[in-house]
Amino acid sequence: MKTIVVPFDFSPYSLAALKTAQRISVKNHAKVICVTVIPSELDWDLLSEEAKLKHQELIDEREEALQVLPDYIRQVAPAKAPIDLVVKIGVPSEQILRVAEQNQADLILIGAYGKGFKDGNFLGSNLQKVLRNSCCAVLAVKEALDGNAFRKIAFATVFNPSGKEAFEKILPLAKAFKSSIHLLFVNTPEHFTNSAVSDAQMAEFIKGNEQFVIHKQVYNHKEAEQGIMEFCEKEGIKLVGLVSGNRKHASSYVIGTTETLIYKSDLGVLSLNK
Repeated sequence: MKTIVVPFDFSPYSLAALKTAQRISVKNHAKVICVTVIPSELDWDLLSEEAKLKHQELIDEREEALQVLPDYIRQVAPAKAPIDLVVKIGVPSEQILRVAEQNQADLILIGAYGKGFKDGNFLGSNLQKVLRNSCCAVLAVKEALDGNAFRKIAFATVFNPSGKEAFEKILPLAKAFKSSIHLLFVNTPEHFTNSAVSDAQMAEFIKGNEQFVIHKQVYNHKEAEQGIMEFCEKEGIKLVGLVSGNRKHASSYVIGTTETLIYKSDLGVLSLNK
């Protein structure tokens, strides 16, 4: 993991994301890029200089952010490694994704509202748009994850090629923090699998990664999302990874497992694209 992009809007949630990114950076020397976006429906990057001058208020807001951010970040999130500060103008989700793509980011680390948050339209949030369209992994956190939170990582999956490909992407993180990995299969009535089959699938799934401490876990529950949350609470796990699948063309009102966990739990949720 070489580059982490952190959207920052001065909220406590974005500060939690920044501190988490710093924690990861300490372990693997990743570059942290902090992105603040001045909201506008304009595609600022495509405007001519002449056209930009017609929007002096946006220019002033950007200049103010560039002046305030360095000292503010040093005060609230001091770190040994420098943080690259970027201030953009435009649609926040689009600018976040653009910066991540331009810098070939390995991870977008974004703050998420806490469990039960109701003020605002979650379905239309920038977080969901970033999750659905990101070219890299996305880690959503409500509170800063310290080193202990990375000691145990749950990876919830069904055992298919997409899940295997996503699983490989958490291994560098697990190696950096010497994490134990809890490979989790939630056995639901709708997709019931007997123990012999799930054991065989898990053994095949982790083959070739014997250098990691991997616990094979089957948890029975009527709902997959609730089963993941209950398992993590029982085991004291703060971070869960899962394959995101391809949701770019899904309807905006369709909430998948990733969004459900972010909205209904206090877990750090790592969405890994296949």
